[in-house]
Amino acid sequence: MTASLRAQPPFALPTVPAALPAVSGPTLSPPRRPVYVLEVLAPLLPLPPVPGWTLQAWPVARLGDLTLQATPQGDASPDDLRLALQAAGFSPLGPVRRRA
Repeated sequence: MTASLRAQPPFALPTVPAALPAVSGPTLSPPRRPVYVLEVLAPLLPLPPVPGWTLQAWPVARLGDLTLQATPQGDASPDDLRLALQAAGFSPLGPVRRRA
C-alpha cells in the first residue's frame, strides 16, 4: 500500500485591523475610605462638627462618654483624627482602631 502525501497549502494568519475598537472592561469602584473607631470624652451633645470627618456616635463606651466611628472625607490617618477631635473639644481615649 502506498501512501500518498499531499502538500497542504500554507495557512494564513488572520489579519488585524489597523485600529482596534476600544474595549471596556469592568469598571473599578473607587477605593473605600478607612473607617476608624475609638472612644472619647464628649464636650457636649449634639456632637460638634469635626471638619474633614464624618462621625457617628453611640452612647456605649467602656472608657468614656461615647464610641465614635469616623470616616475621613479625604486622605487622613488616625493621628489626623486625634488632632481633629482634640481641636473640636473631644478627648480621645484608648487606641484608634480601623474597622475591616
